[in-house]
Amino acid sequence: MKNRYVPEYTRALPHVHLPGACFFVTSRLHGSLPKDFLTKLHQKYEAHQRLVEQINPPDRERQLYLLQRAWFKEYEEALHRCKDGPHWLAKPEAAQPLVEQLRRYDGQYYRLEAYTILSNHFHALLDFSIQLQLDGSVDTATYVNLDKVMGLVKGASAFLANKALDRTGHPFWQNESHDRYIRNAKHFVAAVDYIKQNPVEAGLCLHWQEHAFTWVRPG
Repeated sequence: MKNRYVPEYTRALPHVHLPGACFFVTSRLHGSLPKDFLTKLHQKYEAHQRLVEQINPPDRERQLYLLQRAWFKEYEEALHRCKDGPHWLAKPEAAQPLVEQLRRYDGQYYRLEAYTILSNHFHALLDFSIQLQLDGSVDTATYVNLDKVMGLVKGASAFLANKALDRTGHPFWQNESHDRYIRNAKHFVAAVDYIKQNPVEAGLCLHWQEHAFTWVRPG
């Protein structure tokens, strides 16, 4: 069997996929943000990153983490502000296939902890520790990484959503997803709270439980 485990890959941004980690994942619809905005955002991020690496401060890792968080905040706010791009996920017939695909692999590749689906993007919290061996090790011959799993989720949900919307053959998702691994319990709780409050801050509801496409694992 071909080894499907790749711990790190690079597209527009570097991704480090620690085996068995819990990941906060964000993916958006194709064409949901202007290319010039994304180019400027990436350039700004890379310039600040180079500066931190050149200075090499004692708290370098924290500086890079805060920089990534600032990048994501600007990225997320742009998605909420965007009025001209596609908003297919506002339609239940497009959002429901995504829910079904996220749940399809729950218990197989990951433990689905939470998700929220907004009009042009979604967030999900996926715990890949269920793929680890009993001793905490990883079998690299069978481990299925986040990148591969997101390809399965997005591929099937795109096909089904496009079919429901009568737009088969058109791109649905942007190829790349944004992901961050959860560092500790405090970070995990913050990620869950972020997911719960996202539809509230977007003005879709007054309480997260009123939003049909927000879910958090009980307990």
